[in-house]
Amino acid sequence: MKRTVAAVVIAVLTLGAAARPAAAQEEPSNSGLSQADEEKLRMLSDPEALSKKDQAKDARQRIPFEVFRSSVPPSEVLPWVKSRHWHAMAVDLRANLDDYVGSLQTSPIALPDMPQDVTFGREARLIREQRTRLGMSFLLPSAAAVKEMPLELGRPGAIRPDHVYPASIKAMAPNQMLVVVLTKEASGGYATWSRMNATLPGSLDRADAPSTDVLRYYRMSLFSEPDNLSLPNHPLTWTAVSHVVWDGMEPDVISVAHQEALIDWIHWGGQLILMGGAGPKFSVLRDSFLDAYLPADSTGEVRSLDEADLKALAEAYRPPPGAVSVADRVLLSSQPGAGVVNSGYRRMQPAGFDDPIPQRSATYGAPDPIRTADGVTVLAAVMRPREGSTLVPIREGGELPLAVERRVGRGRITMLAVNPTEPALVAWKGLDSMVRRVVFRRPEESSVALGTVPGPVDPVQVIQGPDLTWYRIATRDVGVPSPPPPSQPPNLPAMRRGFAAPSPPGQFTSVDYSASGGESAAVQTGGVTEWRDDSQIPIVSRDALEKSSGIKVPSSSFVLKVILAYVLAIAPLNWLICRVILRRRELAWVAVPLLALGFAGAVERVAAYDLGFDSAGDELDVLEIQGEFPRGHISRFGSIYTTGHGRYAIRFPNDTTALALPMATGRAIAGEDRTTAAWRSFPIPALEDFIVQPRSLSMYRAEQMANLSGPIVVEGEAGSRKIRNSSGMELRDAFVIEQGRGGSAVERYLGTIAPDAVVDLDGDDTEPPAAVVNGYDGPDPSAILHALRRPAAVKPEEIGEIRLTAWTPGPAAGPEFSPPLDRHRGSTVVVAHLRYGPPPDPAGRHYDLNADAR
Repeated sequence: MKRTVAAVVIAVLTLGAAARPAAAQEEPSNSGLSQADEEKLRMLSDPEALSKKDQAKDARQRIPFEVFRSSVPPSEVLPWVKSRHWHAMAVDLRANLDDYVGSLQTSPIALPDMPQDVTFGREARLIREQRTRLGMSFLLPSAAAVKEMPLELGRPGAIRPDHVYPASIKAMAPNQMLVVVLTKEASGGYATWSRMNATLPGSLDRADAPSTDVLRYYRMSLFSEPDNLSLPNHPLTWTAVSHVVWDGMEPDVISVAHQEALIDWIHWGGQLILMGGAGPKFSVLRDSFLDAYLPADSTGEVRSLDEADLKALAEAYRPPPGAVSVADRVLLSSQPGAGVVNSGYRRMQPAGFDDPIPQRSATYGAPDPIRTADGVTVLAAVMRPREGSTLVPIREGGELPLAVERRVGRGRITMLAVNPTEPALVAWKGLDSMVRRVVFRRPEESSVALGTVPGPVDPVQVIQGPDLTWYRIATRDVGVPSPPPPSQPPNLPAMRRGFAAPSPPGQFTSVDYSASGGESAAVQTGGVTEWRDDSQIPIVSRDALEKSSGIKVPSSSFVLKVILAYVLAIAPLNWLICRVILRRRELAWVAVPLLALGFAGAVERVAAYDLGFDSAGDELDVLEIQGEFPRGHISRFGSIYTTGHGRYAIRFPNDTTALALPMATGRAIAGEDRTTAAWRSFPIPALEDFIVQPRSLSMYRAEQMANLSGPIVVEGEAGSRKIRNSSGMELRDAFVIEQGRGGSAVERYLGTIAPDAVVDLDGDDTEPPAAVVNGYDGPDPSAILHALRRPAAVKPEEIGEIRLTAWTPGPAAGPEFSPPLDRHRGSTVVVAHLRYGPPPDPAGRHYDLNADAR
């Protein structure tokens, strides 16, 4: 019996040990429930607590930051960037773990011809798990070999960034321009414009697709979401845009900041083309921000072009050499066996076609009739031209004009009566010529000076940037150096490489864009509106700032004399005195450091300049005005001098349009220690960490748009014209220049024009005094005035311009310096474009080779 009981006990203990692991999984709690039962009960009673626990677990597994995309408006897909141009970058990102306060900035970028790097960035405030778009402005001195630009997300004072994102970059040639298309319909009708002769060099072999893309004149910027336009809201980041095509877009879709930037862009040379045709294309603009600048009023009526109009249109705009209609190009590209693109748009004959595709020839083709289907014709909007507008007729005596246009500042607004995306016009081969002459107002290649760039086989002749856009900023475009001569064929694969090898984790090196390899041949073409320190206005400003500071760099003879005196004193003279006079040769070794210190102190005293202040700044500003427009463009060229080492910040608290960078002094020395400054776009535009070495001159330049107190205008007709100065400034040594044809110009000296004064423009000429400029405090503005009175070249859109140059005491208000300067002085040069002539005729010889033949 005892043995039986013992066996039962052993069996029970054995089974309990075997079942212990399973019991451990559901060990009863104090309540008598297992953990699984408690988890189910908690899920039913408090589901939010369990959800928070799961979210915390997921958050620990997620990355701290997510960057969804980066873009460079107005390019929605491809981030096109031009060297020496300011661009806006938009970055969509999110912080996953916690709220974040820091900064978003680029890695250091080397500025050319100076021992200076700069970072571009802004403040970054992110709310946890909320997608945020951050925008900032940046400039690349050389973008040809750049594929990616590292963006760093970091906290102030941190050794390493918290996150690094490589933002994509695609380089444009200096002469290439962007064409922005704003349409609420499908934008496919405008995508085919990139294959027109109007957008490509005539001598380019279209069989070479990479070179065709690199050397094209215009790039179409299309948007897939009309209600979410990616436009830059900073007016000075529109410099790469030459035209805006507006096709029925609702004005309210564009934000107020974008509207202001667009109006600024037009006044400095932007070209806005409004498309007509069927529908209320022009009616939606009534009472909009564009209404005051429109060349015509819409009647709301639409008419069909009759047979005489269509024939006259076909005669006026003949097919360019090798032209194929847009409809044929789409058809050819869809055919099996279609060949590669060539100068006639097709090298091989596609299957199913009997006639060969026309190749490019030297002359325009015969008129191509505009064919309309039964019951479908070309519709044109009926407009009432406003005073001061210009008509582009379809035919003499016709009721309907092809377009009505008007100068707005330096730019133009054109209302096109028809819509080029209509089927009848899409199938018309002459559309290519009409787009080039009326829409783009692009000249014939034989009418302008061409640049030569190496092609894959033969050199390619291309139009330079100043002939592809009207946009200009005086301080950037006067006296620009010529592009370098062509050297070697383009290295197209190198254009797709990054600018630097990846750095090891935790190491971030300075990237020198100015010395990057893989420059394409297109970089050798002439650009326009480039931010560069080697053009005429920055150079003469730099010389004037250096002269006014009183700081003189020791001459070579002074340095040579000091070296010879030191060598003479340290060796033979020292040895002779100690040996002959003192009779203690060992004292010569003791005298060596004393002589070195003495010479250093003497040289420092001789070379020193007693400023009378601990710190001082000089400025030469240029205020550019366009007609009666109430805003002006200010360019600042400034210098800071201090008796000790200084780290300055130049802030623009009242102007979000300001841009600033260090400026080359022209005295960079190889091997000099490099410093890094920072440009911050938000919340306050500021150039920070601007280093000023002891008893030396550091220079900067800045630009901004500013509101004016009033305009400077021309009143009256020829023979009795007057100039009214409502700007609130005293205009000293005023000159008026009237630009005629053939580069001829008539100058009149008006002397001083007081605020609110009215002076005769057509009166007797006043002989300018021998010394035109006097009474200024600080830098001499005479060199800038002379440069602005005599531009290097005159384009057709500049004929008939009336321009005033003058200067006024004191620098323009705006920047704040930290720490404050003890003295800040300067002058402001004023260049006012009082009036422009009408837009150049698209039927003239400059735009049409057949003009003399008709």
